[in-house]
Amino acid sequence: MKKIKPGFFTFWVENYKTSFLLLFLIILIGVASVIVIPKESSPDIKFGIISIATLYTGVNPQDIDSLITEKIENEIEDIDGVSKITSTSSVGLSSVTVEFENGINTRDALTDIKDAVDSLTLPTDAEDPIVQEISTKNELLFDALLYGPSEEYDIFTLTSLAIEMKNELEGKGGIASIDIGGASTNPLGGSSSGESEYEIQVLVSKAKLDNLNLSLGSIVSSIRTFNKNTPLGNYTIGDLEYDFRIEGELSDIKDLENIIVSGDGVSRVRLGDIATFQKEYPNQGIKSLGFYEKTGQNYVALSFNKQSGDNVFSVSKTAKAVLQDYIQTQPEFKELQVKYSQDLAETIIEDYKNLANTAIQTLVLVFVVIFLFVGLRESLITSILLPLSFFITFAVLNIIGISLNFLTNFSLVLTLGIAIDTIIVIIEGASERQKLGYSRKTAVILAVQDLKSPLISGTATTLVAFLPLIFLPGIVGKFLSFIPITVFATLVAALVLSLTLASALFYKLAAKKKIYHSDPAHEESLSDEEKAFLLEERVGKTERKDDKKNRREIVLEKISNGYFYVLGKFIHNKFSRLMAIAIPFVLLVLSFVFLSPSIGFTLFPASDEGIININIEAQTGTDEKSLEKFIPQIENTISSFPELKVYYVTVKGNSMSVYVELTDAIQREDDGLRDVFEVEEEILAGLDSLVSAGLKVEIATQANGPPTGAPVGVKLNAASSNDIGILKEVANDFKEYLVGVAGTKNVSVSSKDNPGQFVYRFDTQKLSFSGLTPDDITGGLRANLSGLSAGTIASQYEDNEIKVQIAEYKDSVSPTDIQNIIISTAQGQVRVGDYLDYSFEPALSSINRLDGKINISVESELENGTLPTDVQPLLEDFAASYNFPSGVSYSSGGENSENAALIQATVFSFFISLFLIFSILVLQFNSYTQPAIILYSVILALLGVNIGLFATGNPYSMTFGIGFIALTGVVVNDAIILIDRINRNLDRLNSNFAPGTLVLEDYVKGLVEAGKSRLQPIIVTTLTTVFGVLPLALQDPFWAGLGFTIIFGLVAGSAMTLFVIPALYYTIYLKKKMREGEIKIEE
Repeated sequence: MKKIKPGFFTFWVENYKTSFLLLFLIILIGVASVIVIPKESSPDIKFGIISIATLYTGVNPQDIDSLITEKIENEIEDIDGVSKITSTSSVGLSSVTVEFENGINTRDALTDIKDAVDSLTLPTDAEDPIVQEISTKNELLFDALLYGPSEEYDIFTLTSLAIEMKNELEGKGGIASIDIGGASTNPLGGSSSGESEYEIQVLVSKAKLDNLNLSLGSIVSSIRTFNKNTPLGNYTIGDLEYDFRIEGELSDIKDLENIIVSGDGVSRVRLGDIATFQKEYPNQGIKSLGFYEKTGQNYVALSFNKQSGDNVFSVSKTAKAVLQDYIQTQPEFKELQVKYSQDLAETIIEDYKNLANTAIQTLVLVFVVIFLFVGLRESLITSILLPLSFFITFAVLNIIGISLNFLTNFSLVLTLGIAIDTIIVIIEGASERQKLGYSRKTAVILAVQDLKSPLISGTATTLVAFLPLIFLPGIVGKFLSFIPITVFATLVAALVLSLTLASALFYKLAAKKKIYHSDPAHEESLSDEEKAFLLEERVGKTERKDDKKNRREIVLEKISNGYFYVLGKFIHNKFSRLMAIAIPFVLLVLSFVFLSPSIGFTLFPASDEGIININIEAQTGTDEKSLEKFIPQIENTISSFPELKVYYVTVKGNSMSVYVELTDAIQREDDGLRDVFEVEEEILAGLDSLVSAGLKVEIATQANGPPTGAPVGVKLNAASSNDIGILKEVANDFKEYLVGVAGTKNVSVSSKDNPGQFVYRFDTQKLSFSGLTPDDITGGLRANLSGLSAGTIASQYEDNEIKVQIAEYKDSVSPTDIQNIIISTAQGQVRVGDYLDYSFEPALSSINRLDGKINISVESELENGTLPTDVQPLLEDFAASYNFPSGVSYSSGGENSENAALIQATVFSFFISLFLIFSILVLQFNSYTQPAIILYSVILALLGVNIGLFATGNPYSMTFGIGFIALTGVVVNDAIILIDRINRNLDRLNSNFAPGTLVLEDYVKGLVEAGKSRLQPIIVTTLTTVFGVLPLALQDPFWAGLGFTIIFGLVAGSAMTLFVIPALYYTIYLKKKMREGEIKIEE
């Protein structure tokens, strides 16, 4: 090698000014991309799920199931791509969920579903089905909780003020829309803004109505008569035409009071004489909000939404300013206050603070490690190149339309430890060559030329290891697909930068060296031409003597020489070689036998998101007033926690939901406060008296990551709805069993208990004798019980419905009341009880189906520290030994069962990745043996992973899987470079010496020298990767399994690379050459 030939890799050094111009361009584009790229908490993911919701008010689950749900299921089950259909029929509502296979165009599927549903003939008085796609798309900015003292602001007043605010602020300050009712959803999906439309209720006294011999229909007719505008026509007066009309629409409740409903000119009865009037928001429920040591505030929630694509930070800031200004300038709002909840901008800012802190800590640790092992300027160069790879990633993500979200942010943190490995290899390689006496320019070019092939192969193996994540099925798979995209961009950017701009940076920033270090072992492997070139490069430099070396160089040289000596002895000893190969494998097998059962498995680990959801349920049929008395106890328990940020209680029907939001997890840790799991346990203990009072209390922390089902469970199935009673009995047996298993909580059955139903049946003979039909009775009966619409009265912002109903039947009704209802028919007035008899029968609160079969799921959440693998096998054993009645069967439930396809695909993907990695290595080395050696070292790294997970208490999980993929990339990369160096050394020996003159010892020296040359780079990359991932492992329990997988696996993998690979290479490859006679046996 007399001169370095010009080419692509020398261009960046020769034209370093162009390189620096490109560097600044990358910075500009990267910064611009960071500014403009959308920032979200969660990515916009289309799940391939479509929901169909149909309202049929007042109808029982059995009729909903037969009249609506079954028809919809039968119509859509043959649509292409349908993988699963689940449904729930409850009182007044049919809900069908359709899941599609991967790869199906959801937009086309949505059209097919709509067409199929539109073709059905459903009951005429049922609402039209609402068909919509389920996705994570969310333009929420924040929930503004408008609250004030209960004695001054009732719910109606607060909601009225919220409506006023909504209409005044929408369209201002980037506020696209405001939903009243908060971020919760109604039964049909979408926002609950329907709660903002109040109803004008006309509550008619039944006794007065009967005395006047009137019906609700006649009252409605009177209201409609007085509540209409009448056009009189268009007439000409003079030369102009004018419209003539009668303005008769009502404008206020007081107008209703004066409507004449009965009487003649002498005696008239006004509506106000027989009815009372009130405004009420339907389904509003009872609400209360509070904070630490402050309770009992009435509130209304307003969800502020932005336009798609708007910057969440600027719009959120502006929207809050507009909101605060409005409150301060409007007199009616002066006593009210606002508390923000589910603040997306705040959440994202915290995410980026954590990302920035992790990145800074990583860069500092990497800087220190490289400084200690390589040098100050080299650490500066590395610290410049790593952020550049991130800038390129930001630009790529922005171009392909992917936002910055918790998954891309995590991927960036993950690639810190992998990308730095690629960069360090070049910088450390150039530094080592410079120490030998090469100039900066020559050193970095030689490093790039020598290491480019193994680096490209190493990066390719890492990329193909992540590649299968793009194709994983299900909701979790769609979430995980964002990880490889980000990893690809970052690693390719790091590789390109390492092979291009790194050369220019090293050339201009690395210190000039006037001294060099001799390395006899390395120099022996050089050809005469290469030795001459090295001597030429050393001209004007002096050799550094041992007494002139600094402490760092002395320590590193001692480590290097010590490894060289140990490896040499180790390679020559057959027993040591065989033990090095066999013992790690035996220990790996033992770790799976003895440690893995204790490690356990969960799909995603728990993490402290600071949100607790509590659901408190009374027996079906319990009214809201009966539950209201428990609110003070709930509030006193929750408000006593200093960790509390805000809570709010909502009572609807027979259940109470409580949302508890704690202060930021890092802030709580800094203040010495408890984590979310400790608070959860104490809240549950504080609500124990509610359980004693017969209420069912379920409490759960909000999880990070993609949505998954309950951790453990079982699905009970029956072919016919006739078996549902038996199915419920079996479900109760399974529930009782799960309640008794240690570590379970919130054990639930999908079919709720119901106190029963009153079933009325017609006496058809009496109907026929009287000349009546069932419709003559049922129409009037429903009108008496549910009321009738009598038009609307326009308010400032909306038209409010007038609903006329019997006052005595508004809140409750008895079977006797129904029997005594008088209905006006064409045959005169009739008593309901004369034509209907009733009986009390068992009832269902809901009917669930899975792919057409009646289904009841028994599920359980788990206490913190309990894994699904601790409980699910016990439940499976119970099911296997259970004596199921005829017609009833079971299938496994829980998150592992629900995601069985995902887990199977992940395992399959792992083997596909191994095959692709092996193929790349075969292409790199033109050998089967050497790739097998590399993969053996990767598999042995699992020994360190198992020990690490067991020692830190982290289970196997999807994050462990991602960590092992990342680990594979780093270990393979180091192994590739080592074997490449061994091959180069042995090839040089073969080219520098005549055939037959070399003996085994010469090859052993080449092998050991290769190990020595890779010792420092492997130590540096191991330490930088370990310290790069350590902050992630320590700060976030959700990603701890991933972090410790990489940390412990890399330590073990590096040891395998340094000792097992040389032993295997000698045992397999050199021994083969000896057998083939290519190497002389004598030593």
